[in-house]
Amino acid sequence: GNAHDPAHAKNVNYEGMKSLLAAAAGSGTCKRVVRITGKGETPWSFFSILLNGLGGMAKAWNYEGERLMRACSVDYTIVRPGVMSARAELPPSSLALADNGGDMKVTPIPPGAIADLCVDCLRTPNAARATLTAMRSAEPGAGSGSWGQLLAGVRPDRRAFRSDLLEAHQTAVRVGGTALALAGLALASAAA
Repeated sequence: GNAHDPAHAKNVNYEGMKSLLAAAAGSGTCKRVVRITGKGETPWSFFSILLNGLGGMAKAWNYEGERLMRACSVDYTIVRPGVMSARAELPPSSLALADNGGDMKVTPIPPGAIADLCVDCLRTPNAARATLTAMRSAEPGAGSGSWGQLLAGVRPDRRAFRSDLLEAHQTAVRVGGTALALAGLALASAAA
């Protein structure tokens, strides 16, 4: 994509966050920013290479926006949901949450459930300065019935998040994108 396009991933996920955080800090009244992102810490995964290659480095710039939030004076809560789908079912007691940007099995989750989590985060002081991974439990009924129960155990981020991922995502797209293109050519010539 064209980096001068206002809808380009860098302009939305990085420059837009920079502007939003500056406005929040300058307001004197904004206590916390809650943002829904996605897992951006796996630049070499197939989906990261595909989304970055086709989407203007969307996952990379999303992660860079997270880094801006962690460096800002305004408190933040970063929510990394599973695959949001309006068709996703949410059986009772199936909410799952990890703090500190914890890794979880990716599962589909309804967007409304993530919206509820974002609102509940604002009511939960210990969810400030936290990176949360939110999914539906892998097994129906193996989770919690409410975000409030899960948020009670959340702690602020305690680990150092990587600072080299923009470069890693760029390298993965160059190398992985080339490998995907070559694999596609090989498949096309084999089918011919």
